[in-house]
Amino acid sequence: MIEILNKGLLTLPVTVSRHLLERFGVPTGGPADPFLCILANRLVENPDGACALEASLMLPGLVFHRACFAAIAGFSAEVFLKRGQDAIPFPLNRTVLIEAGDELLPAPIKAGMRAYIAVSGGIERKGFRAGKLTEGTVLAIGESSPRRILHIPELPFPAPKEKAEIRVIPGVQESAFSREGKETFYASEYSYTPESSRMGIRLKGEAVSFRPGCDGNIISEGMLAGDIQITPSGQPILMLSDCPTTGGYTKIAHAITADIPLAAQLRPGARIRFRQVSVADAHIALRRLIIKLDPCVREAPRQGD
Repeated sequence: MIEILNKGLLTLPVTVSRHLLERFGVPTGGPADPFLCILANRLVENPDGACALEASLMLPGLVFHRACFAAIAGFSAEVFLKRGQDAIPFPLNRTVLIEAGDELLPAPIKAGMRAYIAVSGGIERKGFRAGKLTEGTVLAIGESSPRRILHIPELPFPAPKEKAEIRVIPGVQESAFSREGKETFYASEYSYTPESSRMGIRLKGEAVSFRPGCDGNIISEGMLAGDIQITPSGQPILMLSDCPTTGGYTKIAHAITADIPLAAQLRPGARIRFRQVSVADAHIALRRLIIKLDPCVREAPRQGD
């Protein structure tokens, strides 16, 4: 069992994306950064889709009421485990053997927006309501018996910086924009505003203009994470994992799947540019990322090796 002592800023249980429920209005959901969540689960030898905890900007405080293996996948944070009266370093991107009664102390995430906490056996989704966790919430964990200490010598993607380039393919309503509007979209640098969430990143910058007769509104239609809507005011919204299943704004572009983790790790204030690529380039980028994932989790060297 895991008990939440300090919920941090926003801590959520996340698991594989929901599919085939969009027609009922249920968002696809899942981790905002699916690849980092996969790596956290692999560190404790869970299936890639096992339920883990997603922490935003700050890691939560937890107490483990049962011995297990745990791992935190992230870019940078100084984390400690309280065991009795001692504070033991909890290294990121490495399996850690947890004893019953150990307490994970809350800590700020220093780089990136989100980190993922995985526990051997995965977090049981029974017994808690969907949504953010609060102090006192108790989570059950599944049975598992991993025997190896694993680590990630180097993450397969770099830590996000204050400026980022997101690769995109043309959106389904690209023809709704004027030539000048499309040039503005690709030439401008947009600012990540605080009015953002797991639903989408609201951006602010030079307004994108529409062709005559268009105002940015359409009859609502299906929408996916990665879609980039342009509001009637000409400002982009980059949709993330909790985006609604339908939307009524024109979509100028779609962020490629390989760059969704980068978008999910940016913080408010970051500057974003968009670069158009082909669908073939998007497929190649995703394959390259998947190939990088497989060998990056390795057995940690023993002391003295």
